[in-house]
Amino acid sequence: MNFNTIQGHDKTKRILKRAVKTGRLSHAYLFSGLEGIGKRLTAIALSKILLCPSHGLDPCGTCSACIQVEKGNHPDLMMISPTEKKTIPIESIRTLKQELSRKSFASGYKVCLIDDAETMTIAAENSLLKTLEEPPPDSIIILISAQPYRLLPTVLSRCQHIKFQPLPISTASALIRKKMNVDEETDSLLVSLTGGSPGKALQLNADYVKKLRDSWIKYSEASSHASGEDIFNLAEDFCRDKDTLDLRLNLLRLWYRDMILYKVYGSSEKLLNSDKTEEIVLQSASWSLKKLLNALFCIEDYSQTLDYNVNHQLAVEALLINLNSGDESFSHRSGRATAAGMY
Repeated sequence: MNFNTIQGHDKTKRILKRAVKTGRLSHAYLFSGLEGIGKRLTAIALSKILLCPSHGLDPCGTCSACIQVEKGNHPDLMMISPTEKKTIPIESIRTLKQELSRKSFASGYKVCLIDDAETMTIAAENSLLKTLEEPPPDSIIILISAQPYRLLPTVLSRCQHIKFQPLPISTASALIRKKMNVDEETDSLLVSLTGGSPGKALQLNADYVKKLRDSWIKYSEASSHASGEDIFNLAEDFCRDKDTLDLRLNLLRLWYRDMILYKVYGSSEKLLNSDKTEEIVLQSASWSLKKLLNALFCIEDYSQTLDYNVNHQLAVEALLINLNSGDESFSHRSGRATAAGMY
């Protein structure tokens, strides 16, 4: 793994290479962005540049140092990730500080990668803060996070923040096709569901995603005469697996997005659910554009609501009732306000 094999993020790679070339590397970086878009791969590639004895901008990839970095067992590379309790405890940071205080094995840099840095406990972050304020010489700490807003402001302020943007759909789709045996329509759907993250898309089961989508299509077709019991059962099923809740909401987003596009343009050219064009045409015909837009706003509001400590099923039931409403002018509500009423 090196910068040349990482797709996208050209600006970020140029910034990091320039910093290495000019000797102006920061002692601490924060790599932030969606999960699965290349933050960790970039951190490992940078580690190779710093630890390869060739001391060039393109590591050889064949020496023992490069191989050890790739395997994660280089003596000058520390890799910290959450424990089974899904947190990074203070003990992990204390071990990091001990390792950084020792002399480099190869008389060069010592590098530390902290994956899912937002899972550090408050005690762990405060312990790390002292090291960020007074870093040992020739040490580089890279925090990797998909949720940087969860980190302490004092930690954020002591890191050079590099934001990773989602990959273009075409680039991410090409990566998916290399890894998964799926057609072009399916890889575009998977990448769109994950916001341009090939890493997250690769974790999805295409058949499972399509089964979820089909269940929603079936409900949507019958929504005009769905009973309260139907809505309750669907909400219960919707929330059965909390880990897939975001996926299910994204399926709703894409479905209404496609109906809006078809309503506006009357063409299937830009549809992400292009294999379901017939269903999109039929359903969009029974919705006004205003109601479709309101439905999409409503989904966004409830998506924000679920970021709070709320009763997920109650929130989804309310969402489905709104989507099921025959009222042409129902209005979306603030997710923050809704959350306040569901603690």
